[in-house]
Amino acid sequence: MAGYDQIIKIKAAYLLEAKDFFTFLQAVGKKYARPTKINYRYLKRGRFYINVSGSPGGIDAIFQELILNRGLYYYICAIRSSRKKDIINNAIVPIFQGLVEERFGNPYSRFLIRRHVLGKISQEQFIPGEFKDPFSHEYEVLFRKWDIGLIDNRGFIEDIDSFLTRFMLIKTMHPVGQYSPKFDELTNRVCEIGVGMMKETRVLFNKIHTERTNELHRLKISPSKEEISDLAFQTYNYFQYFDEFQESQKQKTERLHGKLFKRIKYGKENWVDENGKPYLDEETGQPLDIAKFPCHDCVAIRGQYHCFGCDMEQCPRCKEQFLTCNCKLKKDFN
Repeated sequence: MAGYDQIIKIKAAYLLEAKDFFTFLQAVGKKYARPTKINYRYLKRGRFYINVSGSPGGIDAIFQELILNRGLYYYICAIRSSRKKDIINNAIVPIFQGLVEERFGNPYSRFLIRRHVLGKISQEQFIPGEFKDPFSHEYEVLFRKWDIGLIDNRGFIEDIDSFLTRFMLIKTMHPVGQYSPKFDELTNRVCEIGVGMMKETRVLFNKIHTERTNELHRLKISPSKEEISDLAFQTYNYFQYFDEFQESQKQKTERLHGKLFKRIKYGKENWVDENGKPYLDEETGQPLDIAKFPCHDCVAIRGQYHCFGCDMEQCPRCKEQFLTCNCKLKKDFN
């Protein structure tokens, strides 16, 4: 079991409406396929102590499904009160926002949550999630739709294949209106521009495309739930990494010993031996150029920053391996 505790504060005047909403959430969690317990205790002055427990996937799914299935909107529709908008603004929205902000790295704003609750935007426009990159988040939503049964296995494979094709065409800046290259050629091209894609990921993408084309031409029996699940989770893992890789490109400095240093890009490292001399290529006798190939650990290409935690990143302060050096102090994390 996994879960979390938190404190959520609302206006005390909406205590009864808040308790009604928590009762609704508890009922939904109890009857969910992956039961999630949402317990609460009223403290005082509009403050609630909340405990959410269940499987990690179940907790995420229940909050996302409430959006995808418009559960919050239908809950509001059932309220018979002249203060409906006030209840939304002062009880429903702050409680739900507090829950998703504690759970997800990309929860969106109170404004969007309110518009969704009121039914003014499509559920496609607001899904809380973990991933910040637009492509990663789009796959996260697609994965969740399949996970909760809004998309069947066949439709899921079709949607993944279309999504991956669009993802790679955009990343390679393929001209609009021109014929796109063959799928396997496209996967090779996208690797060359640096999207954190390893060889295993190329194999995965090609396998998904083959599954779809075989289905279209009736060359193979539809894959089993287990096979689809394996493809789905592997693709999820890639976009989880891609999201982290994209975030690592945005961080251009590191605070070390209280001072800011520029991070060293792949290909700009200056690795030296114990004598202070650069390592040489055994074939050419020239300084070793490791960046002629993608980074063996994080798949960055020349000119990109290494992904966080890569064992090939050089510390900009001591010039040793950043992963193992002691240049980052506790105070540098603040």
